[in-house]
Amino acid sequence: MKSFMRGIVLALGLAVMGGAVAASDVRDGNAIVVPAKNDKFSIGGATMGKAELFGYISDLKDTEHVTGIVLKRGASDEQRKAVGSIAKTLQLKAFEQDGGELKPIDPAN
Repeated sequence: MKSFMRGIVLALGLAVMGGAVAASDVRDGNAIVVPAKNDKFSIGGATMGKAELFGYISDLKDTEHVTGIVLKRGASDEQRKAVGSIAKTLQLKAFEQDGGELKPIDPAN
């Protein structure tokens, strides 16, 4: 019984910790995505491809009620296209951070 209770406490702790990590990647209603090598993306402490990013952002839309995606500076054209496509499919806004400004990403480009 004692180990069962420890397991429950550990599981609850991990769930709370996981929520804190996801929340740190959401600011002002936007999911913050960092471009990574090989046209991959980094968010929530993980590096992922386009398909995984789509699933992650879709989950954030449902759980954190994100309304947009901000791609940090330094992204490739392919990464911009991917984020624009994901945003369009999920009916979210897409931006690229340029210094202190956010420039809209056109999903058609």
